[in-house]
Amino acid sequence: MFKEKIQYPCQWHYRIIGESKEALNEAALEILDKEFITTPCKESKNGKYHSINIEVLVHNQKERDEIFTKLQQDKRIHYIL
Repeated sequence: MFKEKIQYPCQWHYRIIGESKEALNEAALEILDKEFITTPCKESKNGKYHSINIEVLVHNQKERDEIFTKLQQDKRIHYIL
C-alpha cells in the first residue's frame, strides 16, 4: 500500500473533543504558542461532548507530534482526531 509523504511546512488539523467548547478553546490557547484557527464542530446527541477543529502551521513531523502530545496530556481534552 502506498503511503503519501507529507510535505512540510503544511497546515495540520486536529479535532479535539471534550465536555465544554469554552474549555477546549482555553486549552488550545494555553497549549499552542503560535497562530492557529479554531472552528466549532459538532456536539454529541445529548450535548455532553463538544468538539472544535484546530488548524495550525507545522514545520515538521516532530512539531506535529509535540502538539499532539500536549493536547493529549490536557485533562480538558478527552479525544483527539
